[in-house]
Amino acid sequence: MRRGVPVVGLLAVGAFAIGTDTFVVAGVLPEVADSLRVSVASAGWVSTVFALAYAVAAPLLGALTGRLERRTVLVVSLVGFTVGNVASALAPDLPLLLPARVLTAASAALYIPAATASAAALAPPQRRARAMAVVLGGLSAATVAGVPFGTWLAADLQWRATFWLLAAVGAACAVAVTVGLPALALPPGPSLAVRLAPARDSRVGLAVLTTALFMTGGYLALTYVGALLAPATDGDGTVLAVLLLVFGVPAVAGTVLGGRATDRWGGVPVLLVSVAGLALVLVTLPLTRQALLPAALAMAVWGVFAMATQPAQQHRLFTVAPTSGPLLLSLNSSATFVGIALGGFLGNRLLRHGGADALDLLGPVGAALCVLALGTTLLGARTRSDGRPPTAGLASPDHPGLATPGGHPAAYGRTDNRTRTLRGSR
Repeated sequence: MRRGVPVVGLLAVGAFAIGTDTFVVAGVLPEVADSLRVSVASAGWVSTVFALAYAVAAPLLGALTGRLERRTVLVVSLVGFTVGNVASALAPDLPLLLPARVLTAASAALYIPAATASAAALAPPQRRARAMAVVLGGLSAATVAGVPFGTWLAADLQWRATFWLLAAVGAACAVAVTVGLPALALPPGPSLAVRLAPARDSRVGLAVLTTALFMTGGYLALTYVGALLAPATDGDGTVLAVLLLVFGVPAVAGTVLGGRATDRWGGVPVLLVSVAGLALVLVTLPLTRQALLPAALAMAVWGVFAMATQPAQQHRLFTVAPTSGPLLLSLNSSATFVGIALGGFLGNRLLRHGGADALDLLGPVGAALCVLALGTTLLGARTRSDGRPPTAGLASPDHPGLATPGGHPAAYGRTDNRTRTLRGSR
């Protein structure tokens, strides 16, 4: 690591920009629709194609680039991220904006595992978990600060300014990684076939389906949150940014509370409570969205329950096969983005065909999907292994050092001379 260059912090800044880019569109969707002269339902495709591209690209690119040097992968992903945001800012219409978002999503899917692996490899063994937490903390910080700020910036300077700012951050990070990060060789990650092998276990399939269902339910409404909360915000983007901040801060608390509750009561009980709470928030949205105070309370509770699902679901997957934890979490991540994509798509269909009250249907339909997720959770808890346990595999460079259910770091993999910085490199 080069003296004077805070590499891990730099990687976290890149993760912050990518996290902001991933979720900020929900806050600027009304402005995008108005600027491009399309309906809010049509503008929802901007979020849908991003999430779908991320879900598909994450395992594919992880397998294809596993043997490449990490600095090269990071620079390529950041350049793609920058170009994608520049193209997004310049796009004159929706047909040109959509491929720009696909490029941005693929670059984001490539960056996050590469940045996490690099942070872990550059840190001493006793600090690896801390280094990864710093990088992944950039994603959490995006929910709390990046998305509200991007929404506010779009309200004040139009939505294209948000993408210009993200492009500038991406370009700066690309230069800094080129200058400050040493060349880094890691053991090759598992093949795509190995990554997908755990899905053969019926318990894994039900768990991943659960994630897809409750994420679809939540993003039916969250994708169109700007239009949904228009009665409470009176169309004011600054007020919407505040409501997104009200969502983001409790969301972080929800992650912490969900983790502690899972340690005490186990993954399934916490998942059932959090998904049931999410369903309750969604089904009451037609009432709470009408005024500012109830909307703020709904957003805060929404953030807590939505994020409390994450540690509980991860615990479930580790319980199924602790040695395959990183591979299972990779599948769960893809299911998350499939759910986001489906939420945007189904929301689009509801807004187009739901009539005058279509916005009021988003929450209740999302709640129904959460109820289905409760059913798959219970079914998965009762299902025994089909006799073919998920393929065992230690943590890979794409998902290094993940925590086990007991809170201890999982094996990072071998730390012999195959994992090293290349001497004499830049």
